[in-house]
Amino acid sequence: MALFVFDIDAEGRAQAGALDQEAARGHWRWVHFDLAAPGTVARVGQLVSEEAAEVLVQPETRPRYLGLGESLILILRGANFNPGQQADDMVSLRLWAGRDLVVTLRHRPIFAVRELQADLEAGHCLPGGPGELVAELTERLVDRIEQVSLKLDDQVDALEEAILDPDCPPDVLAPLPELRRASIRLLRYLRPQSETLRRLEARPPDGLALPHDEIRESANRAQRALEELDAVHQRLGALADHQYAQKADQLSRNGYGLSVVAAIFLPLGFVTGLFGMNVGGLPFTDTAWGFAIVCFGMAGSVILVLLALRLLRLI
Repeated sequence: MALFVFDIDAEGRAQAGALDQEAARGHWRWVHFDLAAPGTVARVGQLVSEEAAEVLVQPETRPRYLGLGESLILILRGANFNPGQQADDMVSLRLWAGRDLVVTLRHRPIFAVRELQADLEAGHCLPGGPGELVAELTERLVDRIEQVSLKLDDQVDALEEAILDPDCPPDVLAPLPELRRASIRLLRYLRPQSETLRRLEARPPDGLALPHDEIRESANRAQRALEELDAVHQRLGALADHQYAQKADQLSRNGYGLSVVAAIFLPLGFVTGLFGMNVGGLPFTDTAWGFAIVCFGMAGSVILVLLALRLLRLI
């Protein structure tokens, strides 16, 4: 079963259709499938060519564009706004478009598709035919990617401002690892997606009228989002370097302090070890002032060590 079927007339008005019935004359059809539903693979194979069906139902995909004469295959990624999931865990939209039929498939719900479905049910028109549907879906996917990119950029701005505050908490950069993982996941798909839209703009299929201006604008916006994410990724790397430098500096200061303490107590340890030997001939064992003499001598050695460190500018 399809998730929904729309039969769309020449003026772009949509009405619900049935998969087991042909579209009315003068109408073209949009069919949307859930790949996880039983029978979907077989049903898709009945609607498109064997070559196209094989590409559409692959378990793992990356953004790509294939021109097949008068039809096309377009595989795109969109931001994941499903409840309880991360936006950077991008969802896949597989699309085949011909003169009078558009077939789309998804594994997980895609909000761009849901929004367009609701708009068509509310009376939104697609007078440009299947090509306009392709452009509309592409634009809405890019819209949501831009939202995620801008949100990530704002989070990085907040981190950069926070670390400049002298009173910032020590865990201010705690979100940094997750933000870096998010940027990497987004770049993994957005880079090939930008290239895919550029190829679609440059080499549209024969016989399928695509709104060139809309496709070009979506390609430009995808490229801009890619450049913003590249900048965000580099800024996150700079923040990570700053964090590592802070930790290294803190370790260095702690090690230096321990070294100074060790230098001060080194002669004291030597003296106490020497006078702690249980052998004959130790000085001051027969005088009541022996303990005081040793203590004053140890205090003098500490003063001498401190003066030496000071002269050497080590403290």
